[in-house]
Amino acid sequence: MRKSSIVLVLALLLSTHAEGAKPMSPKELAQFLGPVSPKVIEWTKTIGSDFDAYSGRAMPPLSGAVNIHIGGWPHFKPNAASTTVTGRLGMFPVTWHRKVAPNGTISQEGVLKLYDLWKVDIWLEAKRQTDIEGIIAIVSKLPTFTKKPMPISSQ
Repeated sequence: MRKSSIVLVLALLLSTHAEGAKPMSPKELAQFLGPVSPKVIEWTKTIGSDFDAYSGRAMPPLSGAVNIHIGGWPHFKPNAASTTVTGRLGMFPVTWHRKVAPNGTISQEGVLKLYDLWKVDIWLEAKRQTDIEGIIAIVSKLPTFTKKPMPISSQ
């Protein structure tokens, strides 16, 4: 009985912690994408208590996935078996941690400081490095990574 009560309480806490992934409204998608076409990566958004998470699936000719977690506490811990590669994501420098799985899938992840306390944990997966690079080139054009944030209104 006690175990089932604990499980129920944990399930309730987790269910209120974040909404499930949902497609963005046309207005929200346009603000998120800026100049990027909505036909190159299909996006969903999850809103948590202290983060926003965006999941993208690349559309042909690219193939692969990208996940962007924006919040105060990134979950990333580098894998000791990964190789590091320095690069950029828009106007931000980033150190990528790259690993190839036994099935050939390439995973690449990095963390960068966006502003003040906000950090971005971004990870990508694809079968080809050219797809990873193509997705990074697209994500680098998103306003999140090309513009400073708008000030918070006093009203």
